[in-house]
Amino acid sequence: MPTKSVLELANWNEDQELTLLLSLLGKDFSHWQDKTAATQLRGMDWVRFLRLTEHHRVVPTVYLQLKTLNHPFIPAELLRNLQAQYHRNTLRMLHLQAEAGRLTRLLITHGIRVLMLKGPALAQQLYGDVSLRTSKDIDLLIAPDDMDEAEHWMKEAGYAPKSGEVRVLGSWKWKDHHASYLHPQKRVEIELHWRLHPDGGGEPSFDELWSCRQMGKATGASRMVPLAPADNRTAMTSCMYTLGSEHQFLYLSAHGARHGWFRLRWLVDIDRLAVCAVDWEALLPMMRRYGGLPAGGQAWALAAALLGTPIPEPMRQVSATRQAHRLALSALAFIQASVPAPYPIAHGSGTGRLAPSELLHSRALAEQAEAAPPDGGPSLCGSSGEAAMRTTRGVTSITEDANNDDHSPMSTASSCAPITPAVASSQVMTRNKAAAHQPVSRTYLLSLKEPRHRLRYLISRLFPSTGDSAVFPLPRQLHFLYIPLRPFLWLKRRFSKH
Repeated sequence: MPTKSVLELANWNEDQELTLLLSLLGKDFSHWQDKTAATQLRGMDWVRFLRLTEHHRVVPTVYLQLKTLNHPFIPAELLRNLQAQYHRNTLRMLHLQAEAGRLTRLLITHGIRVLMLKGPALAQQLYGDVSLRTSKDIDLLIAPDDMDEAEHWMKEAGYAPKSGEVRVLGSWKWKDHHASYLHPQKRVEIELHWRLHPDGGGEPSFDELWSCRQMGKATGASRMVPLAPADNRTAMTSCMYTLGSEHQFLYLSAHGARHGWFRLRWLVDIDRLAVCAVDWEALLPMMRRYGGLPAGGQAWALAAALLGTPIPEPMRQVSATRQAHRLALSALAFIQASVPAPYPIAHGSGTGRLAPSELLHSRALAEQAEAAPPDGGPSLCGSSGEAAMRTTRGVTSITEDANNDDHSPMSTASSCAPITPAVASSQVMTRNKAAAHQPVSRTYLLSLKEPRHRLRYLISRLFPSTGDSAVFPLPRQLHFLYIPLRPFLWLKRRFSKH
């Protein structure tokens, strides 16, 4: 059965803004170049389209694709807004790349092996240009045994821990997966990982990841590098390392699945990785070994349905299972729940359709676009649409360095206030705030795990975590008491949330 039919995407076709966004991300926007699409573009809610683009963290790709599309009905102010965000993101990514290089050299110089996750290294690896992807922080992966020394050098580099959580006994090495640090002057956040994923799931050891690493430089070149001797670090300090392509897919698919794929940026990463030099035959047994089949199948099903990603032959059996389709449907629900509401919600309709009197702001954008040059030049018709976009730019702009919300579905929707009358704005914000309290369910997270990893996860719940020390601080010599206290501390946290 075709993937699009299984994923029941027919109702998505009614969402013009999301359909256009998916077309641009999948680089298949030939439909929008047709003359028959002029009516659709004329009726597009460009304010909501901007919010969708920002929410899904795909401003660079969308901006460049809209420039290529070069349609007269695309508002000039929209392009100027996206261009400004694109330039800011480029500077931000270059800043993160330079800081990541500085920290990598520092750690490797002191004998600590470092792999870069996501961020500028992933942008270079998959897109060939750091400006083509967004990132809010720097993610570094080290061996668990190097954590104490790495933390020391992070503090020497001017970084301070973001939280005061105390690592309890030895369970933090496999229950948790990273700690966050912030540089107060540079305003750069670092996530120092000792595992790829939390909750003690299956994943390759750091030594295996290191042996298959790829080397990336600022020029964008990357190649496989043999394991260097421990005493020869001259060449190692001049470059940065990232995961090999096979391990990269394992990581990206599991990361996106864990967060319900509520950012389309993560699916675009899968789409770009699909055309890279990956040994898909070797990846298949790797996915079986580390329990990556559910998340991998879900990733392919979603990418093929939403972006038209070609599924490599060895991966088709993974994406064609009932489990993959069921998980994809679950992710679609998360994606839809995180999508900003239409602009604005029709009063009392309950349908999400737009009332004619409420279309004035967004309609003005489309109407004025008929006389506005697509290169961002001045408009020849009224300024109401331009003013609406300028106002929206100040209110709804979401930048990577200002929001730490990649790990919380629907959190962006609550921070995007539409430009509407007071009553409509109140309704939208009320609905979005209610949605923000609906995180990815534990049932969904368990469904991503194979039976053996599910059992291990449930057993891990019995061991202390860093959260226990925050609820009930104890001196280090009494940390063993967290084991019998674990059920009571867990209950205290649960009741505190409610």
